[in-house]
Amino acid sequence: MSLTRRQFLMRVGQAGGYSATFVMMQSLGLLAIPEASAESSKLRLVDGKGTKVVILGAGIAGLVAAYELGKAGYRCTVLEARERCGGRNWTIRDGTDVEFTSGVRQSCSFDEGNYFNAGPARLPSIHRTMLGYCDQLGVPLEVEVNSSRGALMQCDKLNGGAPVTERRAVNDTRGHVSELLAKCIKKGALDEEITADDRERMIEFLRQYGDLSPDLLFKGTERSGFKVPPGAGKEMPEPIDPLPMHALLDADLWQGMLAEEVIDWQPTMFQPIGGMDRIPYAFHKALGPVVRNGAVVQSIRQSASGVTVVYHDKASGTDQTIVADYCICALPLTIVRTLDADFSPAVRQTIDATSYDSAYKIAWESPRFWEKENGIYGGLSYLRQTVNVVWYPSARLFSDRGIVVSGYSIENGTAFGKLPTVQAKLDASRQATEILHPGHGKDLSKPVYISWGQIPYNLGAWISGFGHSGSLDVLLAPDRRVYFAGDHTSHLVGWQEGAALSSYRVINQLGVRIENGGNIVS
Repeated sequence: MSLTRRQFLMRVGQAGGYSATFVMMQSLGLLAIPEASAESSKLRLVDGKGTKVVILGAGIAGLVAAYELGKAGYRCTVLEARERCGGRNWTIRDGTDVEFTSGVRQSCSFDEGNYFNAGPARLPSIHRTMLGYCDQLGVPLEVEVNSSRGALMQCDKLNGGAPVTERRAVNDTRGHVSELLAKCIKKGALDEEITADDRERMIEFLRQYGDLSPDLLFKGTERSGFKVPPGAGKEMPEPIDPLPMHALLDADLWQGMLAEEVIDWQPTMFQPIGGMDRIPYAFHKALGPVVRNGAVVQSIRQSASGVTVVYHDKASGTDQTIVADYCICALPLTIVRTLDADFSPAVRQTIDATSYDSAYKIAWESPRFWEKENGIYGGLSYLRQTVNVVWYPSARLFSDRGIVVSGYSIENGTAFGKLPTVQAKLDASRQATEILHPGHGKDLSKPVYISWGQIPYNLGAWISGFGHSGSLDVLLAPDRRVYFAGDHTSHLVGWQEGAALSSYRVINQLGVRIENGGNIVS
């Protein structure tokens, strides 16, 4: 049976995933290597001439809006319910209190210098807007190790349930897939649609890609590790035995194997030294009294000439009113739907129809056994268990103790979310580490469990859908004098970059409106 190039590449994808297809297409000259870039908007600042803008929420979207509009001569006020800025950009350290809407309370007691990024924890190199703000605001960065070939993968169906290194799982998979494809090509099954030159080039590529023997068989590879490691004696190095392809297929660990191919997870990634909240702290320092903390928004009313916002001031215990020409609402829609606001029917319908995921993270303090015993420095291990990720710290490498995140995923609709108590969830988290690192589950201490669906003023991690009666497009245009910003109004949901670019869109829209005498220009 003959195959076209398209059919052949589809089969490569089915067998080896996106990574194999991508590399194969490049080797055939069918795909250029593009410059990685996130969707972005070019900021255009227009003189605000003293226009008053009230900004709801001091997350990244609200802070970026206030920072840039302030440069352009707008008079901004940011209302933030918390005593801190940053929204989901929240770093937990010794003394941080965590309170859920359910009444669960925790207090962090990490050692001095240790911290846990409860929300965003990485800055991709393609997120140039956020990297640019770190540069402008003097926030020092370090490399965040998002993937490590020394990290582990575990499934009860693979290797008798014992964890294997990521390098072994990845390279053994490549070897088996390459052997299958090389045999197919060698038998001439593709000769009618692929030229002889392409045939030889593909075979050579597969030999290198899968580290095949001269007879195009996969017999194991040093890329996966060693049964006998190289040394200085007479004994020759010997590669570790390859994992069977059927066992790799049964394990279904492709998400972990291909994580590095996700556009926002590709090296190199960064993190602020000392915690992700260094970014909102730097914005807050630059903005000063523009930000009013402890201001809980209650209502929004619009008129032909402006917007009136009523908020409760926690410090004084009184309700306060602020009047502005325009409002930028950068609050999560889970919070916006609770406000007494005179939105248009279409906007109200969209807000009410949205749903949010509740992501969770569980962090522990521990001696760094993963570094000393496994040689794992950063990155994530993946399991096929109730808790399916263990994330190792990139900060303070080689120090005595560190913060390991044993569990990070969606809580709603999952086996983890169905666990009946906080203690049951902590037990599952500890068990995941024990499975990967036998004997070390007991070393985990000082747990901090974050469930974003239960965090006040968030009630969710990121938007998961607009429902049948809602649409993102409705929120991309102003509702009279109210504009909407936040990562939920971008195509980079869950990323700080999306929040920042959403504010650029709003700033540009406001600029056009100011230039046109306050009239909306579609």
